[in-house]
Amino acid sequence: MAAELVITHGKVITVDEENSIREAVAVEKGRIVAVGSHADMAPYIGPATRVLDLKGKPMLPGINDTHMHGPYFGATRPPLALDLSAPSVTSIEEMVTALRDKVAKTQPGEWIRGFGWDVGTLKECKHDPSRMPRKSDIDAVSPDNPVVFNDFSGHTLLVNSKALEVAGINAQTPAPPSGEMERDPATGEPTGLFKEPAAIAMVSAHIPLLTREEKRQAVLTAVAELNKNGITSFTDAAIGPGGETMLFGVMSGEFVKIYGDLLEEGKLTVRTNVLLLMGDYGALTLDDIKENFDTFPIPNDTDPHRLKFSGVKMFADGVPLTGTSWMNEPYVAGGHGDSVVPGSTETEKRKNLKEMVNYVHAKGFMAGIHATGDRAVDAAAEAFMYACDNNPGVPVRHQLIHGDFMDPETTRALSKYPCGVSMQPAIGAMISDFEPAVVGAERAAKEFPARMVQESGLVLTFSCDAPVTLPNWRQGVQAAVLRENAVSGRVSGPEERITREEAIRAYTINGAWQDNMEREKGSIEVGKLADFCILGEDILTVEARRIGEIPVLATVFNGEIVFDESNGLFEA
Repeated sequence: MAAELVITHGKVITVDEENSIREAVAVEKGRIVAVGSHADMAPYIGPATRVLDLKGKPMLPGINDTHMHGPYFGATRPPLALDLSAPSVTSIEEMVTALRDKVAKTQPGEWIRGFGWDVGTLKECKHDPSRMPRKSDIDAVSPDNPVVFNDFSGHTLLVNSKALEVAGINAQTPAPPSGEMERDPATGEPTGLFKEPAAIAMVSAHIPLLTREEKRQAVLTAVAELNKNGITSFTDAAIGPGGETMLFGVMSGEFVKIYGDLLEEGKLTVRTNVLLLMGDYGALTLDDIKENFDTFPIPNDTDPHRLKFSGVKMFADGVPLTGTSWMNEPYVAGGHGDSVVPGSTETEKRKNLKEMVNYVHAKGFMAGIHATGDRAVDAAAEAFMYACDNNPGVPVRHQLIHGDFMDPETTRALSKYPCGVSMQPAIGAMISDFEPAVVGAERAAKEFPARMVQESGLVLTFSCDAPVTLPNWRQGVQAAVLRENAVSGRVSGPEERITREEAIRAYTINGAWQDNMEREKGSIEVGKLADFCILGEDILTVEARRIGEIPVLATVFNGEIVFDESNGLFEA
């Protein structure tokens, strides 16, 4: 009965149906064979058993992040890109300094990429909604290098004049089919800001694609960061044939093969569920999906516990701060935003979305739909329910991605179907101070309505949407529990707070459900995969404002330690 690994003297937060707390776990061949007290482990300890003594430290199931962009995240981290996020960059002045230093080390003509700037943390922009970094801020220090700086959300791109020159964009260039190429009202010249996919593509299509080795490095960087944060499962939301030229190739279909290669090499130490991008993610059509299903080789022979290609990514709208979420009620500045689904009328857009979801559902694939505005959520929910009703013999679990603003009635209706919603509480903590000026105070307080969703019965999962936020899920738990702005501490919508236990379930067993693997992972129970996250402090009792600071001491994936910063603390 001896096991390969026994972990003892811990606070084992099992996340089973009763939220039981245990002391010890035994593991054999990557599976949990016993859960109980320290004394219960005696029969499982033999001469060759590795024993870890947690010395009272807490252990959870491996974290399941249901929405992020692995290659994109890795490509936005050094050495492949400048880090423009706070605290590295907290002002336009510091952005310019970072760019100046990079230019000094870069050959003329080479592209310079950066990621993570946020008007919420840039000193010059915090109290002036009209102030944005523009090409006029960065041109002087980068006359000979095309520069592309993505904001933290990935929905706004800042470029310099050299990048515009390379892309052939000037005052006479027509507006994009959707999104916005911002222009100077006096001259009509582009200001360097591009919002939403179709507009961003006007420049990104000209950026040299990452090399094969750079793509591989991007994935390895992402995997290492996930291991470091106790994340043992994640959904990569958008790689595939539709991403070949988008954002310098960070959504390329080549990553499908790279993931497979890393799996074979034993370097994919995180369970990966992929949503495929089957066309232009700013204007996806049913014809795109059909063509790519016919021509793109979707692997069907990988170990589904390690790597699977289970869904198709779709977009219904943009994001609130840029006024591109599709809303039922108007923004403070007017307008309702719009859907990026092709169609000349709302009826046509909804019909097209329903047909796309129905098509992938019939093939046994889930649809993951980016929808932030309540009008977009309504359209996505309608499409999910239609596809489920139309294909009763095909068991598929669809995913609503983001769900910033959700109508309670729509949410209750959707809860009757096999669907979940993936929210990002840490994003809410970043943007909550700015939303009232965009959508009004009352509506802003209801953004990311976790409590409403929890009580509706719709399956609630949490994620980081990296590179939008870093994969620190403890910050997500803290944000969901407190709903405090990360900078000001101002509380937004306290009635939408949830408990620590509920937030942990959203990061573990609920995510496993969304992956259709709740019998395999998501809780620490006999028979399940041995994926664990060992923490330095007790997440259930530590002061709430310190949850985000809790260190991950070790990560166990499939019974093997893949990250260890315990400094030998646990060796018995």
